[in-house]
Amino acid sequence: MSTESASARDGLLLVHAHPDDECFSTGGLIARSLAEGRRVDLVVCTGGEEGEIHDPSLDPDEAKPRLAEIRAAELECSVAALRADHPGELQVHRLGYRDSGMMGSEANANPAAFWQADLEEAAARLVPIIRECCASVLVTYDANGNYGHPDHINAHRLAVAAWMAAADHARFPEAGPPHAIPKFYETAFSREAWGAVLTEMQERGIPLPWDFGEEEEAAAESGSDESAEEESFGVPDADITTRLDVTPFVAAKRAAMACHRTQSQDFSWQLNLPDDLATKLSATERFVLTRWPTHGIPDGLREESLFEGLP
Repeated sequence: MSTESASARDGLLLVHAHPDDECFSTGGLIARSLAEGRRVDLVVCTGGEEGEIHDPSLDPDEAKPRLAEIRAAELECSVAALRADHPGELQVHRLGYRDSGMMGSEANANPAAFWQADLEEAAARLVPIIRECCASVLVTYDANGNYGHPDHINAHRLAVAAWMAAADHARFPEAGPPHAIPKFYETAFSREAWGAVLTEMQERGIPLPWDFGEEEEAAAESGSDESAEEESFGVPDADITTRLDVTPFVAAKRAAMACHRTQSQDFSWQLNLPDDLATKLSATERFVLTRWPTHGIPDGLREESLFEGLP
């Protein structure tokens, strides 16, 4: 894998919803960017208060009221694992919103929840970060938050709004000189690659994560060739513009996942995979370039770095 010569100013800004979201889809990107000497700014919109607690060392009843504090410490552990001894600079910015829980839940209606945030007020929190870090690349989720979680959807909305506002000298003049981030990316999961890993897990008798197994059974009973989960999760590989080789950083990425002990329901299945499957799952991170105002996005664009085409 070749890396690029980079100054700290050729930086990366990530807008994530919860502590732990930095690992799965962008842990390799963060570690590789730091290894290239880049500045990385990680924005975390909420404290993750509505997450489940699967750390066996904790009493869930005792831990629940202080879950945001616990998850903040887990995030510090994760960031340390991704940072390692790389020369780049990594800064974490917490926007301070409350986890919104799932759609229709009591937490979702909480006035302090991110889902209830006024977008202009939220942009006023993010724009100063954008103007201070002067990143070249912004990464967040797609418009559906990749899988429909309210906080992921709102992170996308906020990232778009703040990306536009930060470049406009008339917006938030008190937040510093305007800065236009050249390239805007959305994280992506290849439907074909994801399906290949799940199929191999099944063939080896490895339990599937979440409800994928139930979906497969339902599809088989109905005679369908594809499960509803497969149809809704991920994007066709042909739509992915950017594939990032993070093979040298898989160990750091997995160490970062292991830090989020309360969220082991999301990560333990990945950490328990055989090494070859774990590498197949984690060694390539995928993105879709959706905004590049100075160049436009060519048809059939295929990149191996998010920083391609930048001065």
